[in-house]
Amino acid sequence: MKKFIYSTMLIGLAMAGLVSCDPQDNDDHSLGGTSVNAAALAVTANVSTDETGQPNLVTITNASQAQDGVRYYISTDGKSLKETPAGQSISQIIKKQGDYTVQLYAFSACDQQMVTTSFNIASNWKDPNAADEPEGWMGFTAGTDLLADWQPEYSHWFSPSDWSGGLNPNLDGDIHSGLTFTIPEGMGGDQWQGQVHIQQNGPTLSASKTYDFSIAIIAGTGNIKVTVKPQKDGDDNTYFTADQFPLHEGLNVIALSNVQGFDGQFKLALDFGGAPAGTEFTIARVFLSEHNDANIPPFDFNDGKNILKDQPFGADFRFWFSPSDWSGGLNPDHEGDSPALFKLTIPEGMGGDQWQGQVHIPFDGVTLNANKKYNFSMIVIADQNVPGMTVKPQNDNDDNTYLSADRHAVTANVPTAIVLKGCAGFDGKFRLCLDFGGTPVGTNITIVDMYLAEE
Repeated sequence: MKKFIYSTMLIGLAMAGLVSCDPQDNDDHSLGGTSVNAAALAVTANVSTDETGQPNLVTITNASQAQDGVRYYISTDGKSLKETPAGQSISQIIKKQGDYTVQLYAFSACDQQMVTTSFNIASNWKDPNAADEPEGWMGFTAGTDLLADWQPEYSHWFSPSDWSGGLNPNLDGDIHSGLTFTIPEGMGGDQWQGQVHIQQNGPTLSASKTYDFSIAIIAGTGNIKVTVKPQKDGDDNTYFTADQFPLHEGLNVIALSNVQGFDGQFKLALDFGGAPAGTEFTIARVFLSEHNDANIPPFDFNDGKNILKDQPFGADFRFWFSPSDWSGGLNPDHEGDSPALFKLTIPEGMGGDQWQGQVHIPFDGVTLNANKKYNFSMIVIADQNVPGMTVKPQNDNDDNTYLSADRHAVTANVPTAIVLKGCAGFDGKFRLCLDFGGTPVGTNITIVDMYLAEE
């Protein structure tokens, strides 16, 4: 549970401005101090929708009975006290989903009392003015995300070419809802002249384990580089990597699999030195887990080896969706006819069995060879859980000849990479058969970045 809680030092500072009695007289209220009636204290928290329609607005009310000589303070950030008289409220948007505890302190000259209340934020807040989230893979998903509840501190060091520092990229947000910033005017062109540090309170890792790490970065321009350095907090010489990675405009994912851990807390350092002034960046997602074999990055759709990249869907592109009686006749709403982007919506009345929600995508210009092996990947995004999606890259003329016919679970709103490596080929035209039997009616499904290439 995340708590809006003060440090001992903070409370001490608050009391220093309020307490006038000699410490030895703290229990003697005859000297003019007022005892706080704990039974008269109350604080409430009401969660409602904000002006954007999102359920992230919390209104915290000091519902106490007013007491003479008593001042009331509420914490909403764990770092400061906000004076809130009895009967008054404060409101704010909470951006990260989770359970929260807020505290109300009542101070008199010689007494103090505290009461608490709790509330839940059901979903992360999204900026309605932000660009739509890219439709694509956002990084690894398998295993327990060690950063899911991370509440780090954020800092930056941006400098002109003379290394004097002092430039401000206007960091805003966080790694859970999106950390945004803009390259300031005057930044130098060297590596380490545009640093962002995400640190403190990180998970403790072990040198005896290996880890999977990924980061999704949305860049406002291309042909630039970013240094990605997942490291030990307090030790710049211990890290997973400190390499520079190329960025293109739009969504970029950098993924490291099965990297050796270290003994210590996790920190993430990034550097954007050399990026043009005015370029906007968003750190859209950061993921870290102990190594899981299911964490496999998809192949690059834009790789020149991708034989599907410029191929349209063939003339025999079709659907076969059926009620539970196998009578067929259902057709999903859909859009798109290329490997780059294809969308569909599960129609009313579809049955719950495998093969009752078929999509057949032939590629008239793609022929495979039985003497070669092939790699295949695609990315699936669904707005509801898909319990089992069949992915069957196959021979267009023979349903019994295919690279794979496995079923894959897709979690709602989590871009899922389906990756096949080193599959034995076949002689014949290529067709991709998909099946969504059992998927909830009304589910919107997006498929992007279909990839097929010789191994």
